[in-house]
This record gives sequence, C-alpha cells and structure tokens, in this order.
Amino acid sequence: MEIKEKILSRASELFMSQGVKNVTMDNLAADLKMSKRTLYELYENKEALVLETFKYIYLKENKILKDIVRSSSNVIEALSTIINRKKEQFQSLNPIFIEDLKKYIATTQAFFHSGENKPKEYSIMYLLLEKGMNEGIFRKDIRIDVVDNFFNELLFLVHNSKRMEISKLDDYTVLCNIFIPYFRGLCTLKGSEMIESIFSDKLNNN
Repeated sequence: MEIKEKILSRASELFMSQGVKNVTMDNLAADLKMSKRTLYELYENKEALVLETFKYIYLKENKILKDIVRSSSNVIEALSTIINRKKEQFQSLNPIFIEDLKKYIATTQAFFHSGENKPKEYSIMYLLLEKGMNEGIFRKDIRIDVVDNFFNELLFLVHNSKRMEISKLDDYTVLCNIFIPYFRGLCTLKGSEMIESIFSDKLNNN
C-alpha cells in the first residue's frame, strides 16, 4: 500500500469513528507513526486532507455498490441490498461523522458528477436505471440523465433539510414514504409487481 492510500485509509477510519473535528494532523501522524512534516508535504492543511479522504471514502463505497448492482440477479434485488447496506451503515456510524458527511457530501459529489461523462461513470443511480431498463423493470421512456440528476438532488435535500431534522424522521419512514414510492413510479408493470413483492412490508406497514 503506497503512503497516500495508507494515510487516506487510516484517516477515513478515524474520521468515521471520532468525527473530523476530533482528529488533528498531530493525532493522525502519531497514529501512522510518521512525522507531521511528511503529512504536510502531501497535504498542505487539514482541509485538503479531509477533502481527499471524503473522495477516498466515496470511491471505495462506489466500487462496492457497483459490484452489488452488477452481481445481483435483477435491479430490484440490487436496490434492496443497497438499502439494507445503507441502513446498517447509518446505524453503526458515529452521529458526529454523519453531520460531517452532510457538510462535505455536496463538494464530493460535485467533483465526481461534473463533466459530460462523470455522472455515468460514478453514479449508482445511472447504473441501476440502465440495468433496470434492460431487464424491463424500469420504463424505457425515462431520460436517465434527468432522473439521475433529480435523484441526487433529492438525496441531498433529504439529508440537509432542516424541516426533516426538526421532524426527527427516521430512515425507515423516509424510505417508506419517499424513496421506494419514487422508484415504483419509474417501474413498468413487471417492475411495480417486483417492488410490491420485495418491499411489501415497507409499503404497507408504515
């Protein structure tokens, strides 16, 4: 493992367990058993390190989600696996880091989703839609680029909405009332029946 990857890997672990503010450059250098000077030769300040770490976290998770989509027997199965993974992640993450994530998610997404080809390259939603359309699960009249842009804006809105925060809506309620019905609206009759079958408990018992 080269030095930059070693630093970003350990920084991501410390940020997720302790929160960004609680991890100093001194802490990280000591933990990695390297001089602070070496750290600053690679990253001019903590903010630069934090941004690179969030990109590292994004790419690592992006690869896992892509593998889930590609290895699933159908897009609804992939969607179910991803939702369960995200639920487990947010239950296990330090609440301080979740707040940090809200601050940096827009900058991180802008980096990976700007430019003509980047959305298709990095967007899991784009991959889900393509797979689902090929399987006859999502409607073929959908403009993937438009839905992809809207979905990412919707995610950002939900995670940064003050009204949502005040309402103290849990992830399960948001899932049942926003995201699953949204996906169902993109479906063909075949896809809608699969959504009902796999997510019936979430659609009927909230």
